[in-house]
Amino acid sequence: MSWWIWVVVAVLVLFAIAAGKILSTTESHDEKTEFETVAPLDFRHTIFSFIFYPIGFFTFVFTVLTLTPVIFLFHPKRVHWVLRFYGRLMLLSFGVIVRLRGKEQLKREKAYLLVINHESLFDVFLMACLTFRQVTALGAAYQFKLPLWGLMLKRYGIIPLKRRNISEAMEAVELAREKLEAGICVFMAPEGTRTETGELKPFKKGPFHLAFGAKADILLAVFRGAFEIKRKTDWRIRPGIITIDVGDFILYENYKDNTIEELQSLTRSEMLRLLDKKDTPEEGTTT
Repeated sequence: MSWWIWVVVAVLVLFAIAAGKILSTTESHDEKTEFETVAPLDFRHTIFSFIFYPIGFFTFVFTVLTLTPVIFLFHPKRVHWVLRFYGRLMLLSFGVIVRLRGKEQLKREKAYLLVINHESLFDVFLMACLTFRQVTALGAAYQFKLPLWGLMLKRYGIIPLKRRNISEAMEAVELAREKLEAGICVFMAPEGTRTETGELKPFKKGPFHLAFGAKADILLAVFRGAFEIKRKTDWRIRPGIITIDVGDFILYENYKDNTIEELQSLTRSEMLRLLDKKDTPEEGTTT
């Protein structure tokens, strides 16, 4: 047997052991969140990272090569279940298990604006786990220049965003409004960029101009644990569980008389409340 086959087998065995340890933690329903009892990043996580990065890279290549034909052959409204599968597959390849709560809210027929907190490089895969219907999002313009990945984003209808160009950013928001009015959900991160501390950053006004312009209901979803797994300021990965909590709708009828600033403050307060939510045995199931 060739040496490289032994290497692949060894990596797969290590991956299976790590995944088993992660899965076993889902059986615990302590009132604390998953990461309150996990030690800080140390040498073990350096080793884990050297294992999971190659696995994640090859899984990403596999995902792009196999998902691109699907995106081009089928209408975006018919591939949401495929996106959810690949989102979870990508996260699993980095040693991450996803726990989603409140997914029924995501299946509503009327289009809505989904706002999320921006914690990690993995957020794009977490967003894929939330696609229960046709959606779009605003993505950094540089991503559209990447081979295959950029073509896939464009074909699916993701909107390029140049953050430093105000006029083009406003054009992107206007295009997102048109998508909402056409019945397509829009995902946005009001913080704009990833947090460097784990704390929720101040919100930008773009998403709320969009909400008012489209008269859209706003749905909140928060990622808890993503920052601990992959921080913006550290290259290492800590395998574990990310919990996605989907909140309640902020209805247009209830905020239409507010100002942009009031809606911005209300949404941020609701997101902070969701982030402070604790696990309970009834809610601790993996879905």
